[in-house]
Amino acid sequence: MIEETTLIYAEDFKSLLDLENSYKLYKLSNIKKLDFGYICYLTIFRLKVECICKPRKDGLDIIEKNGRFIINITFQKESKERINVKISYRGILEKLLSSIANSIRKNLEEYSKYLIGKQKVENNLRISTLKPDKVVDLRGEECPVPEITLKRELMKANRGEIIEALTDNPAAVAHTIPEIIKLFNCRYEVLKYEDYVSFRILVLSNTINTDEYVKVIKEFNEARIRELIRDKKFMSFLYTYFVKFHKVEKVNDFKNYRFHCEKDICLVSSAPLGRGWLFTGLIKSNKMVCARIDTENETLLDYQALEYLKKLAGETNVMYLSLD
Repeated sequence: MIEETTLIYAEDFKSLLDLENSYKLYKLSNIKKLDFGYICYLTIFRLKVECICKPRKDGLDIIEKNGRFIINITFQKESKERINVKISYRGILEKLLSSIANSIRKNLEEYSKYLIGKQKVENNLRISTLKPDKVVDLRGEECPVPEITLKRELMKANRGEIIEALTDNPAAVAHTIPEIIKLFNCRYEVLKYEDYVSFRILVLSNTINTDEYVKVIKEFNEARIRELIRDKKFMSFLYTYFVKFHKVEKVNDFKNYRFHCEKDICLVSSAPLGRGWLFTGLIKSNKMVCARIDTENETLLDYQALEYLKKLAGETNVMYLSLD
């Protein structure tokens, strides 16, 4: 992690977190507002790199969608009229990131004063009257932990129950949590708070019959498992059946990475911070029985999934889940 600092002269910085007005300060373009955060492009010289921007109470994070780099900008009030700005970054494009951080620093020094005091106030939150039966706090968790945890809770929930899921992960808000809710045939409402989002989820029915899935895993019918991995419902079941986090490894690329688990059977999952893809695999005796990778545009299986994974680079976590 490399860090740069600067000072800006202002009493408040909230307007600098309104990206719809201040995006140019951060070298961003094509801003698209989500329920929480933004999808946008970061300009690196003549290149435009797709990113997710995640606002915080005291700053914002710019995350390349495949986790290749992360830029953190933090504002800290030093006095009544002075704000300290910390710009830190890490990733595989260190020299380019240094240039971007320097440009952001100069922009904040020179132009931020024109935006101070012009904070846009929005009041478009929907007010929910539903009282949750259970609150699942996923704030601070990186992919795929929010997805795994929510799937487990929905699998256990009864018809008519209300589950409230709290998250500050922009990729989970924009993509995966709505996908999971639809998969489980639930209704939901989104409430936006200052630095996180609440999903109020009404469980309509128990939509997944897991009897066959349990039998297939217990008997470990490899041929049937490779067929079922194509089904999103089976994937959801896997993330609820393998309940124990066995180990987590941080990986920057998969070229020479070997999946290894001390347990006889393991579910392995990996996704970058930007949620550009999600990998799911099932290992028995350190042999990859089946593999699946879901991207924004396609789903790849087994050999193709593993070959695709080798081409990826960027910070990501590899999580191993076991049965006990």
